[in-house]
Amino acid sequence: MKKKIGHLFKLISDRMKANGDAKLKEKNLTFTQSQVLRYVRFHEGKATQKEIEEYFKVSHPTVVGIVSRMENNGYLHCYTDVKDRRQKICELTEAGYAVCEMIHTEIMEGEKLLVEGLSEAEIAELMRMLEIIYHNLSD
Repeated sequence: MKKKIGHLFKLISDRMKANGDAKLKEKNLTFTQSQVLRYVRFHEGKATQKEIEEYFKVSHPTVVGIVSRMENNGYLHCYTDVKDRRQKICELTEAGYAVCEMIHTEIMEGEKLLVEGLSEAEIAELMRMLEIIYHNLSD
């Protein structure tokens, strides 16, 4: 049976997530947690739980669970915002910064693997087509 494009996207996404989870397991992180750490890193090392919820489009309880596990593992330090007690700020620890560097290296290696065997022209064409597909599905 011929695979459909959407099915291939799902298989690729699932494989990327599984590979990411396997590489992050030794650091006691999941792929999702690594994405949250990178988000916080690229926001000057601090972000509110609300900002994380909105960016990743997940519920408050989901973010609380993700952040709590990372805090327990020493990657984040979370505290109540003194200016707005309704907000909880998540800040990278030294260990959080270090693991972000490792994650960045792994991502760069994964990006190379994704396009291995493709020419520069093929990569550019693939990117062009993926952008079209993404925009076709956007709101």
